[in-house]
Amino acid sequence: MAKCDRLQTPRRQPPPPLFSSPRLLLPPPVHNPFSLYAGDLHPHVTETDLSVMFSVISPLHTVHLCRDRFSRKSLCYAYINFCFPFHAADALGRLNYKELKGKPIRLMWCQRDPVLRKTGIGNLFVKNLDLSVNDAKLEEIFGIYGRILSCKIAKEFDGKSKGFGFVHFDSEESAKAALNALNGCILGSKILTVAKFLKKSERKEPQFTNVYVKNLDENFTESSLIEKFSKYGKVTSAAIMNDDKGKSKGFGFVNFESHDNAKIAIEALNGAVIGSKKWYVGKAMMKAERESFLRRTHQKPKPNTSNLYVGNLATSVNEKDLREVFGAFGCVTFAKVMRFSNGVSKGIAYVCFSKPEEAMIAIKNLDGYSYRGKYMKVTVAVSKKEYERRLQALFPLLPFQFPFVYQVPNLETKVQKEDKVKETSSCNGGVALQDLKSPTDYESCTNSWDE
Repeated sequence: MAKCDRLQTPRRQPPPPLFSSPRLLLPPPVHNPFSLYAGDLHPHVTETDLSVMFSVISPLHTVHLCRDRFSRKSLCYAYINFCFPFHAADALGRLNYKELKGKPIRLMWCQRDPVLRKTGIGNLFVKNLDLSVNDAKLEEIFGIYGRILSCKIAKEFDGKSKGFGFVHFDSEESAKAALNALNGCILGSKILTVAKFLKKSERKEPQFTNVYVKNLDENFTESSLIEKFSKYGKVTSAAIMNDDKGKSKGFGFVNFESHDNAKIAIEALNGAVIGSKKWYVGKAMMKAERESFLRRTHQKPKPNTSNLYVGNLATSVNEKDLREVFGAFGCVTFAKVMRFSNGVSKGIAYVCFSKPEEAMIAIKNLDGYSYRGKYMKVTVAVSKKEYERRLQALFPLLPFQFPFVYQVPNLETKVQKEDKVKETSSCNGGVALQDLKSPTDYESCTNSWDE
């Protein structure tokens, strides 16, 4: 009797091993237990890439990759929605910091409530990190002391570590335990500094004693530099940078005994004309700190997100109506309906809130809202130049400019020209004199008149 071959179905690829303890991965009650936040994504990652990666754990409900509203480029973060909470916890444990298109993704529970983020409860600042320490290693070390909501190391544009990071626990007790245990310990080749995270408004002014001076004359010496700066406090050292030939590079450093003396010297000598040049005197900074300072100095100011554009308005809507509708979401400081010269509404308006957060809430609730028979379009107001720039970015291959301008022809001038042509034609046998381009044309014209 022939032996029947049993059909063999392909085995499903086993999921990756757990990264940390499952007990710490279970979602707390305040979180959305079905959704994960995926950050630090490669710009070329798509929804399909994420679906393929996370479907190894279980079938997904939805995947939403956040994109820019105008350019539609990826914002490098997404939300992964599962059907069951334990699938989301399993994915967090197995796929956190896995590489996707050459870049490790950072997973955390989706936190819709901004209270923890804004209050800073359980948030730690870690600095003096060894360059070999990555996000996974940092979370592994701090995860011993409690549930971690987010763990991130600040990086340069090329992906290199800046030497500091942030670890956010779900409770203040876990953060204190980690701070007491890890502050001052050695990780790699450096001594860690762990402190409670403070907002910019709460931070003290950084203390410094080293001052940078540039635009020095070639004949300016270190003794002259010490003499000049000693007027503002005790100078411990001073140096002028020279090239290979021993010539001054035009800049140097002066170190004071106290921060207050260095600050006074900067205020007194910055911008002063010494010798034949105007000096620049400021705080001496490391290369990474200086590059960050220059980026902040030259970056474009952020747009005012408190000012909203409202389109597709009913013609009966006035400023009072706008204040009543939009006032439900915050303090409205300005409301204006745009009108034609005869007073009829153009169907558009501008509403300004006192805070950007209130404006964002208004957009979320009123964009697409039906009011007096029309669906309102509510978005952040942009300047005319910015609007043109965005449209041109969307349609880079089109030759025309924005906005479109249609010029109506002057009918009166056109009629007058036609009347002059008719008069000239009647005097010259049906041919205008300006149409005669050669003597032969003129002869044929006169011959036809004689006939």
